[in-house]
Amino acid sequence: MPSVIPERVQTLFKKFPALFGTIEELNEANIPFLIGGSGCLFLLGNERSPDDVDIYLPDDSHDKADQIFETQSFTYKSPSEDVRNSNPNGDHSMQLTSRLRLDILDKTYNLSLNTHMFNQALPVQFDGLHFQLLPPEDVLLIKALLQRGKDVGKHDIEDIKNFLAIVPDIRRDYLNERIRSLDATERVGTIFSV
Repeated sequence: MPSVIPERVQTLFKKFPALFGTIEELNEANIPFLIGGSGCLFLLGNERSPDDVDIYLPDDSHDKADQIFETQSFTYKSPSEDVRNSNPNGDHSMQLTSRLRLDILDKTYNLSLNTHMFNQALPVQFDGLHFQLLPPEDVLLIKALLQRGKDVGKHDIEDIKNFLAIVPDIRRDYLNERIRSLDATERVGTIFSV
């Protein structure tokens, strides 16, 4: 199972100084959340430094988070994504994300947080602050479903390959279960083949 690299946690908080306060406020308000995206993979060893921090919320917690941060959500839609976002820092360096739905090749994948994902989350402690990471298998699965490239400023397949080369001991049983539960075997194909 992947483990968090302490120096990476310090680097992430240094790059995104408002993250500490954001996590503190979410914890104080008892809003469950998981840090995902490239930030999660970076903390576990991926070399590429994240451009932002994705903070995933359960769908029913986003309104409360928006109230705390006095921000308004917006729906981001692309040909393949339909997601609710808000920016607690007023810019795009951190995004609160919920209601993640992917529409790819006439199929919809619901990737909203659920209890199973929280049960598989990886705990992190830094300078008295407690938080959890989205299971890296779910981060990789989202990237495998989207398969976005440099043409849209993303590195999905590259991130998957690099991460698996550095951290080969992902929980493959959990990943395969998630792929099956989403009926995503055809879309994912051989991306995770060793």
